[in-house]
Amino acid sequence: MLAVERHNHIMHQLGLCGTVRTVEVAADLGVTDETIRRDLKVLARGDQLLRIHGGASSIKGKPKLQSFLERSNLNTEYKLAIAKNAISTVTPGRTYAFDSSTTALALVSLLQDSPYRVVTNSLAVIQSLVDYNRVELITTGGSFHHKTNTFVGGESINTLNHHRIHTAYISCIGYDFERGASEGFEQQAIYKERLVQLADEVILLIDSSKINSHSEYYFASTDQITRVITDSRIMPEIANSMRANGVNLTIAKS
Repeated sequence: MLAVERHNHIMHQLGLCGTVRTVEVAADLGVTDETIRRDLKVLARGDQLLRIHGGASSIKGKPKLQSFLERSNLNTEYKLAIAKNAISTVTPGRTYAFDSSTTALALVSLLQDSPYRVVTNSLAVIQSLVDYNRVELITTGGSFHHKTNTFVGGESINTLNHHRIHTAYISCIGYDFERGASEGFEQQAIYKERLVQLADEVILLIDSSKINSHSEYYFASTDQITRVITDSRIMPEIANSMRANGVNLTIAKS
């Protein structure tokens, strides 16, 4: 792996979590601790991060939770490619759950007005499907979180408990193919954790920038995820490692 690729990974992790640990980055990238320490020195000399004991921290501190609008404008081409690949998995007569991710919304935007049931905690998904006559639309209710456009809390989870969900389409902030999927918003992570437990199958829709990274709250282990769909920017060695670890990986063509 080139130094610039390692540096990009380090800065991406800092953007997600605010801090990184040398040993964790080295394990993620399959290099030595000393290699990462050298990378951190280079980045620190360029005023891109602060060295701390055992790793580094972001100059900006812990990242703020991104709003739905901010997330909507990121990697749109790749999210659409993932959605076009996933649309073939949606068939009439079944119940589907969509989380409040912008990648899941890209898939919803491609849906036809067909007889299936949709369960969601996403205001954007509700707005996309509200005029469909043949879709049975079920909203989870709960407390509305304005920044993420999401319904969360005990009521939303209670609604999930009442439904048989054939397939859940979810995304995440970070995906570590050894530990699983994680979120930066605790209430969202709790909701997704219950959704993953209930669904017959779970399809993770993630653009490749999220792979080999993590955020604060893990909500799904790798063995709970039926299939991962990502975009063609994924590095071949990472794709090979994921498959070697038993991940059912699909790479969508842009």
